[in-house]
Amino acid sequence: MEGEKPGFLGIEIGGTKLQLGLGPGDGRMVALRRLTVEPVLGAVGIREQIARALPALLADAGIHRSAIAAAGVGFGGPVDANEGRIERSFQIEGWERFPLADWIRGELGIRAVSVHNDADAAGLAESRFGAGRGLDPLLYITVGSGIGGALILNDRIYRGAGRGAAEIGHLLVPVGDSGQWDELERIASGWGIARAGQALFDAGRFVPEGHDGSRPISGFDVAEASRNGVPEALAILARAQEALGFAIAQAVALVAPRRIVIGGGVSMIGAAWFRGVREAVDRLAFPPFLGSFEIVPAALGEEVVVQGALALARDAALP
Repeated sequence: MEGEKPGFLGIEIGGTKLQLGLGPGDGRMVALRRLTVEPVLGAVGIREQIARALPALLADAGIHRSAIAAAGVGFGGPVDANEGRIERSFQIEGWERFPLADWIRGELGIRAVSVHNDADAAGLAESRFGAGRGLDPLLYITVGSGIGGALILNDRIYRGAGRGAAEIGHLLVPVGDSGQWDELERIASGWGIARAGQALFDAGRFVPEGHDGSRPISGFDVAEASRNGVPEALAILARAQEALGFAIAQAVALVAPRRIVIGGGVSMIGAAWFRGVREAVDRLAFPPFLGSFEIVPAALGEEVVVQGALALARDAALP
């Protein structure tokens, strides 16, 4: 991207992280700016950050704003992709039914805009440029503070009737042997793992090494304790792995993906975590489909949503 050659703008809007990137939408990144969201400033504050950051980003790339042919957005919450509208954020106030695509057209002067949720954008990026490249269908799952999913069919995001699809974090899964059911996100997300650790800490059954009780138990505390072989931490993660394995097994039966790519902070616990998930899926999946799919780590790291947003922008600009 030199001089005035057209390029694309990709934006990731999360609850704590804001990223803007410029690139040709083919997996390359020309310029990137990472910012920290200030939740107290709400949605208005995030939009102001975007408007202020864009000139510096353009300067980094050495191009004029008029060279941006389209913008793509990966948003951390439900969106109406057809309307380019944010439905709501579960973390930041002020996003309810906000017409983000219209705002980008008016405030940033970019006519072609595509808005999707962040899991969909990440799944598209992994499908085109990452761990799912050339494999169809692709099921992408992000396991972080929450759990999101994306289904990529024929190199495109599948959105069902229009309000989204592959919301795997909201599947009901069995809670151990209790006979009860709960949402996957409440059990296997970073927040769910931390909540289980906190409950054991409050009961005096789990005290991570070096933890003095001055702060809440985190998912990181549980992960570190599991690496040290602490039985309670291993049990918490085993329950999370079993729940995720159950959810994946249901997805396998319904859509028969060729590859399942898992990203997000919890997936970075390591090989032992992936091994437990794979073992649960092997036990629970529809037997005739075993061997037809793989479960692998995501490849694109922290830039995955921005890369997906750039791909969305490219799609929006090209006929």
